[in-house]
Amino acid sequence: MNNAANTVRPIFYSVKLNQISIWTPPASQGANATCAVDWVGASNSPNREFSDTSVSVSTPAYVSCSPPPASLASFWQVPGSGTLCKLTAPTGSIIDVTLALILSDGTGETAIDITTVAAGQLGITYFLSLDPVATSRYTPVSLTTIV
Repeated sequence: MNNAANTVRPIFYSVKLNQISIWTPPASQGANATCAVDWVGASNSPNREFSDTSVSVSTPAYVSCSPPPASLASFWQVPGSGTLCKLTAPTGSIIDVTLALILSDGTGETAIDITTVAAGQLGITYFLSLDPVATSRYTPVSLTTIV
């Protein structure tokens, strides 16, 4: 939610990633295309990657997975927790993210993870990209956003 000039704060206090699905079509017949989700391990747990590659224009590369047990994303996170997973999704990919969210209840937690945007309008709810605001490669589709 944009609550001050060009400042966006989360309206959710906690988030849990339930699933990520990616469809990646190849650029042309005979060219390969790969999509992947690399879940960041927590504590003594290693990273775990799920990926697929396709060379067919009729069958896109497809990966759909949930956070593995003991990965960082398998736990509830507060805004600003850091990187939960790394995505590989070339141009033209469709990324579907399923989340569970807990709304902020006015106890002051909305002061965390303040993001500065270029031209936000006061009082508008924006959906930001999945990657850092500086790159904005994975922007939302059919939702109000600031790039």
